[in-house]
Amino acid sequence: MPKRIFIGGISVATTDTTIQSTFAPFGTLVEAAVDRNLSGGSLGTAHVEYTTEQAGTDAIAAKNGTVLDGATITVS
Repeated sequence: MPKRIFIGGISVATTDTTIQSTFAPFGTLVEAAVDRNLSGGSLGTAHVEYTTEQAGTDAIAAKNGTVLDGATITVS
């Protein structure tokens, strides 16, 4: 299973800090950020990388289909 996961369908209001705080409980983060276009606007996606595969697996199981900042997210 993945150490690096993809989060889709996020709100444009979701920040890097929100992604970090939402996904940190599952393991040590290497990186967690909202994907942005050249102007700095949100692309509606984010990515998170953990130090272990188990953390990624746990995050997917717990957060896929949940609501974050008013938007239902997909986590894979």
